[in-house]
Order: sequence, then C-alpha cells, then structure tokens
Amino acid sequence: MTSGRAVARALAERGHGVWAYELADGAFIAEQSTGLPPDLAAAKVVGGIPPAGSPGWAARLLLTAQAVRSRASVAFLALHGGVGENGIVQALLASAGMPYTGSGPGASAVAMDKALTKWIMEAIEVPTPPWQLLTLQGDAGMPAAESLPPVPDLPVVVKPATEGSSVGVTIVREPDHWVPAIHAALRAAQAAEGATRGPVRVLSEEFIPGRELTVSVLGDRTLPVVEIVPKAGFYDYRNKYTKGCTEYRAPADLGSDEARRLQEYSLRLFQALGCRGMARVDFRFTAGAEAHCLELNTIPGLTSLSLLPMAAAAEGIGFGALLEDICRRAGL
Repeated sequence: MTSGRAVARALAERGHGVWAYELADGAFIAEQSTGLPPDLAAAKVVGGIPPAGSPGWAARLLLTAQAVRSRASVAFLALHGGVGENGIVQALLASAGMPYTGSGPGASAVAMDKALTKWIMEAIEVPTPPWQLLTLQGDAGMPAAESLPPVPDLPVVVKPATEGSSVGVTIVREPDHWVPAIHAALRAAQAAEGATRGPVRVLSEEFIPGRELTVSVLGDRTLPVVEIVPKAGFYDYRNKYTKGCTEYRAPADLGSDEARRLQEYSLRLFQALGCRGMARVDFRFTAGAEAHCLELNTIPGLTSLSLLPMAAAAEGIGFGALLEDICRRAGL
C-alpha cells in the first residue's frame, strides 16, 4: 500500500489522471485518485473484492479490470509478494486486455520461485550461494524436529521458496536455531500460498559474509549499484521498512570493473527469466570481490526508502520521471 500511494501521488503531481485501487479490499481510494468516476468511487462495478485467495477473488478482480479497461491506459502494479508478484494478477490483467507495468505471468511466477530462479542462475553461469530445497509436509501443524533434515554446516539462511520482502527469513548460526527457522519459513510460505495443507518448500542457502549490494534493471539497461548497510542485524523486514534502520550508498563504493560485473550478471538474469520493464537483483559481495546472486524481484519497492528510486536518482532520474518510464514500458 505504501508503494501504491507513493506512485499515485507522484504521477498525479506530474499531471496524470490516477485511479488508486487497493487490491486487498477492492476499493478505489478517493484521496489518492484524480477525477474518479462516480461508479468507481462507489465501488459499484464489483461490489468490493474479497481478500486474495478467498472464493470469487479472481473473478471479481477480472471484472474490475474489464470495467476500467476502456477508461485507463495502464495498470501500474505496486504489489509485493503473494498473488501480486507471482503472476496471478498479471495473468488476470492480460485476460482483460489491460496493459500493466512490469513482467508478464511466466517471468513473474519463475522469479517468485527462488528454487526455479536458482536453477536458471546455475544454467546461465550467474554465481549463487550453495543451496538446498527442502520439501516439507505441513498438514498437521509444524513438523517435529526428528522429521526434519539434519542441521547443515552453519551459518545458513533459511527462507520460504515463494515469498518476498524478507518475510520468514532467518540466518541460522546455532544448531538450536535450525528447527525454529524452518518453522518460521513454513508459516510464511503457508501464509503466502493461502494454504495450510500439502507440501511446502523451504530454501536453505549458505550464508555469505560480506557486503549487501543490489542492481536495478530498467528496460534493457542497468542503473548504478546501491549498497545496503543495516545499522544492526541483516536486511530483514524491519530494517527494510523502518526509516533510520538502514543506510544506503548510491552509488556503491566499487571499482568500475566490479560494478560492471554485477550489472552484467543482473541483466543476464533479467533477460533469461524473460522479465520486462523493471526489476531489482540482490547480491552478497565478499571481501575477496566474489559476487553471489541471491534473487531477482520483479516489482521492487517504490517508496522513499526503496532501492530502485535510489538507483535512478544516482543517475539523475527523478521519481516521477522513473514512474513515467516504467509506464511507457507496460504491455500485456
């Protein structure tokens, strides 16, 4: 919601007509919209959209897209994680013939799946930390410790295989933290997938000490590398979204060859996944100048704390101009 409000406000300030729509409850946000037609302001088109994953959610969202298609030029997606980033919303908008920003359903689904993305990294020779995929049964609460894989060489990072925003991520440094970390990732994965039954996939990845760097991709080019420096701990959900918890260096203090190597890896992965419009690729960078790619985000954050706008600003691209550029790259 924070990204969406920032996008709506910035585009309206540049003279564009904006209708801000909240996916969670199916309401158009009057205070964030300009020239909102009465039928949309009253939400008469669909009578309100239930939360994602509830019965009828997809059908009602499709009706909304069809209703606004003739009156809107593009849907700007400012959704993070879940159905907003895994290709479902993209597929619905494409079905309605509504142009939208960012990657299509296929690229979105693959990028959201960390295991699939890892296999593609390995195939195209983009270095990534050693990892393993754990497929666990989540039918009857949390699995008992004796049913889990043995503790690997530590430290490792445990995370859901299909979730974003650092939700459910734990750095495991002590053997006693292995089981709680898996349980935390399982809970986050179940919440993201809207299910509590059936197999759930969790990723265990070797922790790479070093600097945290990120590269934003805009169309067919990369922006300056940004370094992320949390004041405490790692770049978890709190440090990511709480002002003052993290410092950012844009551009990062890197040699030209090092920066170019990270940018080349990022663009290679972006193209291999079939992404479009924009993305952000995250890395760990060791003291020995070894790069390890972690993941690609198809809908980066778009707030005052977000990394894509920082990277654009480092190249002299203002926030409003960045959003207009993203809109021009929209498609089905």
